[in-house]
Amino acid sequence: MRERVRQLILLFLIIGALGIFFRKLSRHIAPRAVRMRWNYDYRNDRPCISRWDEGCIRGFYVFVAERGGRSQQSFVENRFDKDRRVVGEGLETTLQMGEFGYLQFCVVAIKQGPMATTVESVPICRRRLVLPGGVTRQRTR
Repeated sequence: MRERVRQLILLFLIIGALGIFFRKLSRHIAPRAVRMRWNYDYRNDRPCISRWDEGCIRGFYVFVAERGGRSQQSFVENRFDKDRRVVGEGLETTLQMGEFGYLQFCVVAIKQGPMATTVESVPICRRRLVLPGGVTRQRTR
């Protein structure tokens, strides 16, 4: 029984070491472009038209959620069509990823409050497989 426990501990240590090795290795592989697309319904919260508006959606933060917080965070402004109507479908951005594996991608809406305060919505996150550069699969495109 003790031998079996030792074998399991050794197996977990090897798996952990391989995980760390591949994570460090991924930093030396060419970055991979990951496109994120989402929709937003502006019916309850109007979009900000100018920088000085209050009580409106200013834009979105997109990021990769990690245990220690966020990485690859970028801000995406509201999008308007040629007639200055807000576009709520097909919002997108592209992140350059140096890491691979199952990563959790998130989007939060940013509401502009009084005196330039902001409030974030609850994050909407999806876990997706990101393969190293040069390796493709239909689901990761």
